[in-house]
Amino acid sequence: MRFSSQYQISGKEKAAGYTITEKYSLPKTTDPYGFNKIDWEKAEAQAEEIEKALSTGKEKNLPYTKFAVVATAYTPHESSCRPYADGFTSTNYKAGYKSIAIDPEYGTFHYGDILYIEGYGIGLANDCGSAIKGNRIDVCFNLGDEQKALDWGKKKVRVWILNRLAEGK
Repeated sequence: MRFSSQYQISGKEKAAGYTITEKYSLPKTTDPYGFNKIDWEKAEAQAEEIEKALSTGKEKNLPYTKFAVVATAYTPHESSCRPYADGFTSTNYKAGYKSIAIDPEYGTFHYGDILYIEGYGIGLANDCGSAIKGNRIDVCFNLGDEQKALDWGKKKVRVWILNRLAEGK
C-alpha cells in the first residue's frame, strides 16, 4: 500500500487498475491556495512595473522581495512528470503555464505565493517536484509546449514575490 494524493498515481498504475488510498485528501472543488481569488490584472500590472524597472535600471526601487534562484522548466507531459503525469499539480490545480514548482520545506517560497520570474512572467507557487530542493524552482509550460520547456533549460533567474497569499497557513 502506498499513501499519496490520488493525483499522484502514475499513468501505468492507473492502466493496471491500481488505486491509491488517500492519506490527506482535498475535495477537488476546493481552492486551498486562493488561485481562483487571485487578482491577475493586479499581478499583470505589478509584472509590468518590474519589467519597466528592469529596462530602466531602477530595480532597486521595487517594493517586492527579490531572490536569485536556479530555474528549470517542465510541462504536464510524462517526459517531465513521470510517474505522476496526470495533468495536476501537487496541490490539485490543473498544471500549465503560471504553475510554479517550489520546495515548500525550504522556506523561501510558500504555496500560494504569487511570483514574478524573470524571463517567464507571473505564476503561482502551487506545485513541488522531487528534484526541486532548496533554492530552486521549476516553471511550468502548457502541455504541447515541451520544446519551450527544453529551450528554457536550467538558468539563474531573479524572482520577486508579488503577494504572499499563504500567510498564516
